[in-house]
Amino acid sequence: MSDKVIRVGGSHIGNSTSISNLSSYLSHNSGRNFVVVSPVPGLLDILEEHLLTVLDKRTENGNISEQLLAVFKARIKTEVTSGYVELANQAANLLRGIALIGDYSTALKDQVLSYAERLSVEILKAVWPEALVLQPESIGLLTTSDFGNATFIALNEEEIEGLAAGTYLISGTYGIAENGKVARTGRSAADYTAAFLTKVLGVEKLELWDLDHDFLRADPAIIDNLPLIKRLTYEEASELAYFDHYSFHPRTVEPLENEHIPIVVLNSDSASGEVETIINTETFVEEQIVKSVACTDDISLLKLDGPGVGLKPGILARVTNQLNEAGLNIKSVITSQTSINFILSKDNGDKAQALIHDLVFSSVTDISVVKDISMIGVVGHGMQHAYGVSAKIFTAVANNQINVVLSGSGASDLVSYLVINKSDKEKSVREIYKAFFE
Repeated sequence: MSDKVIRVGGSHIGNSTSISNLSSYLSHNSGRNFVVVSPVPGLLDILEEHLLTVLDKRTENGNISEQLLAVFKARIKTEVTSGYVELANQAANLLRGIALIGDYSTALKDQVLSYAERLSVEILKAVWPEALVLQPESIGLLTTSDFGNATFIALNEEEIEGLAAGTYLISGTYGIAENGKVARTGRSAADYTAAFLTKVLGVEKLELWDLDHDFLRADPAIIDNLPLIKRLTYEEASELAYFDHYSFHPRTVEPLENEHIPIVVLNSDSASGEVETIINTETFVEEQIVKSVACTDDISLLKLDGPGVGLKPGILARVTNQLNEAGLNIKSVITSQTSINFILSKDNGDKAQALIHDLVFSSVTDISVVKDISMIGVVGHGMQHAYGVSAKIFTAVANNQINVVLSGSGASDLVSYLVINKSDKEKSVREIYKAFFE
C-alpha cells in the first residue's frame, strides 16, 4: 500500500476548483493520503490579535466566536458545522480564561493559536465529507518543549499502521510536548509538519499543493511576467524562504535532507499533479548561476563601531548571548576590524539597541541602529566558483547610482547579500535581475 503526504495551504480552502482537483488527484492513489492543512488566512490573525489585547480588556466570548464563525461563512456557503462551532467556543473560552487570570504562558499561547489549524481542518472537512480527521494528539506527534519554536521528535507509528486506505486531514504546525501540552513549531509551519511525516512514514516524496507565493525569479510585485524556478536545492529553497515574497517554511528541508527525499510543488489548477518546482539534493547550477533576486524590508541593522572592536575578545559572544536571552533572533552578522553589524528584523532593532546599551564595552565607541533599509539576496549555487558574478551584481547597482549600505558574500556558495536604502529596493532588484536574466 503506497502512502502520500501532501500539504494544502489554507488559501485553497474555499476554492472549489483547487480542492476538487486535489481530491481527484488523490483518488488515483490506492493507499493512504495524509493531507496536512495550513491555517485559513484570517484565523491565525484573529487569534493573535485577541492574544495581544486580552490582558488590556475583558474578552467577550461572543465577539471572538462570531469572528471565527465569520471566517467559515466567508470560505464556504454551507451551514456552519457543529464541530466548528464547538472548536470556536473552545478557543473563545481559553481567551476568556486568560483575561480572567490576567496572564498566560508560552504553552497556553501555543494552545490558543493551534485552533487556527484545527478550525481550518473543520472547514475543509465540511466540503470533503469522505475525508477523516487525524489530529496530532491522536497520532502521538511529539515535539520538544520549546514552545513557539518546537521541533518534531517522534510519531506513534502504531496509530498509523492500523489505518485503512483513504484520505486523512491533519492539522499542521503543532504537536504535543512531553508534558502533554500543545507546542507549535513556528508560524504556519505545516510544510515542516508534512516533511516530518514524510520521513517517518517512509514516503518517497513530499508534495506541496501549490504555494501561496511561487518560487519565481524575483518579487512579482516589482517585475512582471516572471518565470517559475523549476529546480532548487534544499539550501536554495531554505534561503529563499526567509524573504517576503516566498511562502515556503525554512524548516521543511530538515527532516528530508539526510534521507534525500525530494519536495515537489504541484500546480493546483491541474488534477493530474502537474509539477511546477522540484527541490532536492542535486546541485543544479544554471548557466547564469543566479536563480533568484530576492528582497525583504523586514530588517534593521544594529552597528557596534570602534577602533578596537577587532582586538577585543568576547564582544560578539556577549551581544549574541544578550539577544538570545531576550528572544531576539539574529538573521546574520557581518563584521570588519572596526565594526560588528547585526542584521535583525525591523521590529527588533530598537529593542536590541536598548539591551546592548546595558552592556559595557570599552572598545565600542558607538552603538546605533540603521532603519529604512532593505536587503537583497542574490541566490544560486556556484557563486564562489563562477568568475564575475559579484562583479555583475556590484556593476548593476553602481551604474545606477545605488548606494550599498552593507554587503556580504562568501559565507555560503549560494547567496550574496546587499543592504541598501529602502527607497532603492525596487530599482536594485530590477537592475540586478536585468544583469542576469535579460
